[in-house]
Amino acid sequence: MKRTISLLITDLDNTLYDWVGSFVPSFYAMIDDAVTRWPIPREVLLDDLRSVHQRHGSSEHPFALSEARCIRDHFAELSEDEVKQELDPAFYAFNKARKAHLQLYPGVYETLKAIDAEGVPIVAYTDARAVNGADRIEKLGLGPFIKRLYAPAQRLSSTDHECDYLTVLPSEDRKPNPKTLRDICDRLDVDPRFSLYLGDSLVRDVFMAKSAGVVSAWARYGTAVDPDLWARLVRVTHWTEADVEREKEIRENVGLDSEPDLTLEAISDLLDMVDFKPAA
Repeated sequence: MKRTISLLITDLDNTLYDWVGSFVPSFYAMIDDAVTRWPIPREVLLDDLRSVHQRHGSSEHPFALSEARCIRDHFAELSEDEVKQELDPAFYAFNKARKAHLQLYPGVYETLKAIDAEGVPIVAYTDARAVNGADRIEKLGLGPFIKRLYAPAQRLSSTDHECDYLTVLPSEDRKPNPKTLRDICDRLDVDPRFSLYLGDSLVRDVFMAKSAGVVSAWARYGTAVDPDLWARLVRVTHWTEADVEREKEIRENVGLDSEPDLTLEAISDLLDMVDFKPAA
């Protein structure tokens, strides 16, 4: 018998689209433009950008290039506005590559549309910064289906609270945090047993869902990451030694609680496995 689900809560990155496959080529397109345009050693620039990412706790810190020490030293005689003008071609290279690579996984649009048509609310809960998650939802045309976005605060922006569908979480609110899932269910007045959380990580998504008493669906299709792209991401990641230790501790403690209730080879599998019905 199919499970009855009245609320879909979904991760974003590598669940609805290939984030690694879009961000890494875009980031390195920016790097390629920068080192071609200015006499700055590539490895030095990558080291500096990793330091920027770690300082801000995000590999997607907006305009990180302008904060890299080697860039600031190179343009030391220029004003901030002049530096931005100089960097504009590199940022353009990033945006051009992102536009080419950022795409939904097959069936995502159609599946979310079908669930929305049943009157079942769809909420996104992600570790991606609020400004980045909201931007990708808009660019990928998912706005009509995702009724609310839960995401960590973006320290650069004061506009996060202005979006009527966005709930900004404290910056320390990171998965796996079952309380946030339970809060989402409470807010929408749906019993956790009839709510489903979809994500690509057994540790951060499936374990969290099961801890919250929510049906867990593992997007196994989202784990197929190009090893070369992953290595290039790790080269500039914001992860610190403390982050690595925290991840290790989480993995050691999840045990059998990370066994998913549902395993998806494609997101459209949800429509065959679940009976989506609005809460009575």
